[in-house]
Amino acid sequence: MHASHFQIPITDPVLTFALVMLMILVAPMLVGKLKLPGIIGLLIAGAVVGPNAIGLLERDQTFRLLGTVGLLYIMFTAGLEIDLNRFLKYKNHSIVFGIITFIIPQSVGTAVAYYILGFDFMVAVLLASMFASHTLLGYPVISKLGLSKASSVTTAVGGTIITDTAALLVLAVVMGATRGELDAAFWIRLGTGLSIYTFLLFWGLPKVGRWFFRIVGSEGVREYVFVLAAVFLAAFLSEVAGVEAIIGAFLAGLALNRLIPESSTLMNRIEFVGNALFIPFFLISVGMLVDVRVLFAGTEALIVAAAMVLTALSTKWLAAMITQRILNYSPEEGMVIYSLSVAQAAATLAVVLVAYDVGLFNEAVLNGTIVMIAVTCFVAPMVAEKYGRRLAIKEEQARGDAPVEAPQRILIPMAYAATARSLLDFTFILREHGSEEPVYPLAVVPDDEETTLRVANAEKMLSNSVIHGASAEVPVVPVTRVAHNPATGIARAIIERRISDVVVGWQGPESQQKGTFGRITDQLLDESEQQIFICRLKQPINTTQRVVVVFPPHIEHHPGFILAVRAIKRITNALGALCTGLCLQDDMRRMRSRFDAIKPEVTSTFVGFLNFEDLLKTLSKRIEANDLVIFLAARKGTVAWSAELERLPSKVSELGDQNMVFLFPAQMESSPMLTPLPSSVSTQDLFRPERIALNIPATDYEEAVSYMLATRFESDERRLKEVTAAVVSEQTGFTTEASQGVILAHARTPHVLKTLVFVATSEKGLSLREHAEHPIHLVFLLLSPEDVSLQDHLQRFAELGQIVSHITDARALASNHVKSEIIEVLKDLARDNGDVEEPGAQGPTPGSGNAHNANKPGIDKTAVS
Repeated sequence: MHASHFQIPITDPVLTFALVMLMILVAPMLVGKLKLPGIIGLLIAGAVVGPNAIGLLERDQTFRLLGTVGLLYIMFTAGLEIDLNRFLKYKNHSIVFGIITFIIPQSVGTAVAYYILGFDFMVAVLLASMFASHTLLGYPVISKLGLSKASSVTTAVGGTIITDTAALLVLAVVMGATRGELDAAFWIRLGTGLSIYTFLLFWGLPKVGRWFFRIVGSEGVREYVFVLAAVFLAAFLSEVAGVEAIIGAFLAGLALNRLIPESSTLMNRIEFVGNALFIPFFLISVGMLVDVRVLFAGTEALIVAAAMVLTALSTKWLAAMITQRILNYSPEEGMVIYSLSVAQAAATLAVVLVAYDVGLFNEAVLNGTIVMIAVTCFVAPMVAEKYGRRLAIKEEQARGDAPVEAPQRILIPMAYAATARSLLDFTFILREHGSEEPVYPLAVVPDDEETTLRVANAEKMLSNSVIHGASAEVPVVPVTRVAHNPATGIARAIIERRISDVVVGWQGPESQQKGTFGRITDQLLDESEQQIFICRLKQPINTTQRVVVVFPPHIEHHPGFILAVRAIKRITNALGALCTGLCLQDDMRRMRSRFDAIKPEVTSTFVGFLNFEDLLKTLSKRIEANDLVIFLAARKGTVAWSAELERLPSKVSELGDQNMVFLFPAQMESSPMLTPLPSSVSTQDLFRPERIALNIPATDYEEAVSYMLATRFESDERRLKEVTAAVVSEQTGFTTEASQGVILAHARTPHVLKTLVFVATSEKGLSLREHAEHPIHLVFLLLSPEDVSLQDHLQRFAELGQIVSHITDARALASNHVKSEIIEVLKDLARDNGDVEEPGAQGPTPGSGNAHNANKPGIDKTAVS
């Protein structure tokens, strides 16, 4: 041990770094007890250990280097975190607020600094620019209250771009003036240089970024190093163009904004490294410049600090109130805007440090800035909490009794490690921002002699998913299942975990051996009712520039249409992309109206096509390499299904290597999380149009059963035969005629995961003499999962029998070729039979059921219980 290790100031690099890390850890925790932001703690820590206090550390070249890196990092992340889509959507509101919140503090601040504090005019202008800029310190509070998409919040966030950019341009002009360059040549040089620089940055950097991300894929370290190199190169080139490096870092953030989604692993890495190392170093280095003694050495420093605090608080309040009046916001919205615009931190620190280093600001201004930051950072979260809560309650009351959507739970069946990462990245984009629900990667292992080895390999793949999720700060809960049938294993996991969305990988039409998407995926579509995303991901998802959505005819009538559009808009906003919709030319106005009415909002355009053949031509002409193409699809038997739509996946290889997703909407209007579990579903709700076979041409009982089951198992011939055989064997030797012309059948089978009812009609009548004495016009089949108890299965069978026993004219009902009308008749019978009774209901009045159904075909008009 050598005495030099402990000399003051500390020069040992290891001990210096250890002490800085300790300050970064402890200082925010201590000020957090006082409800102050962590940046205040780091500024105070730097002031205490710096050369103007106890002198423990010297502000040497290392601190200057890392402090500069941290300063540029702050400005880069400020540009990166701005929601450009919402800014463009509310650009008029944002422009109004941005201009007001810049002009008022800039004008008043200049007057205060020039006339009251006695600074030179250029110094006064620069000092006022610090009041004009602001940091969205209150945004996390507003976001937690669920107001991040409120129009007033969007206005404040968009105004930040304008006022911060203007404040930084003031810095560039003043710095030029101090060098004696403020002549015509300076303005020409600044205008020309800045124009060329801005064009090259916003045109070239996104192109280079997309190319690089496409080449390296999801190599996390390389992605991060590329971004860091791009930011600092942009910062250096901004100095060449004649403006400060912090402006270049801010513009680099805006240029890369759409390439780095908020929920991506790359964004998390950028924020993690910045918040853990670079930005704290910068704050500590700024704190080292503070000399508290100056505040008490005379009245000048106190007057400067008081004037700065009062000017910042009052001018930002005035700007918010004027904006409230002009844009017709409520008082609560006006104060929310104030809470988001009053805090001074990032740009303020950037300006004061640059100006202090070149001698424009003295120590009084530097110390006054620290006091101003402390006060405004204390006020902003308190105002945001108070008035944000009032606004949230007001909006909640305005919504009334609108149903609350259940949490989003996403399942990701994984078969190949090579595609696991891209599926996870897509899921992180799809996932609702701020959701606390985990995602569930799933591996289904066949039950055979190699099960143990397969489970071990699956768990290795799933463990990598956990690591990838942790890097994006997304909770991941891996699931492993052993099942003979992979689709059945996935479907059971959906029910057990109460999944709302499923993300499935697909290699393209050339990879499958049978069916539309392959046997397993096709079977999964048959077995489930959840929203399913079938993804062919060829490029990194963060390279997406535009989301192209294909709307097939009648898809807007699908019960899951609203949830599907919300998911598409959430993906579009998360990617910072534009949206283009393709639909039938005759439906364009109506489809756009439906699309725009669904929240959240996105910037969209619509293009029409004549038919499916024209759709493929339109796609081949319009889509580009950086597009994400989402085909809204439909399960067989639903209103939007068509043969052309089912053939569409086989033709996508003709379109190129774009990322493509086939989105099958949920089979229910609300989130599946809000629907009852299968055991509590009413019998009347088991009648579904996709499980009705009209006017079947069967000649025997087995063929009739097969026709009915084909509505569910047509894509899997083996399962169709096994279930048909189970139904036929169950009824051997029994008369199954429930009423004249109506027969019932039932079975339990491992090939379904929930209770299903199938219906077949025959207008002519089936001759099934071994099962009924009369021609059969209606066949009802009940299937239950194998794990449903025999008692529960037979109870459900009895309920179904009670319903259909009141059909007295089976032929009349079978002559109806509209599935929805058949279901309406059956549901009326179920209600009149007491199948569903609302809590507290007194039951139907005598005769009400008969009156309700008096004119419906095939219903007993006198014997309804």
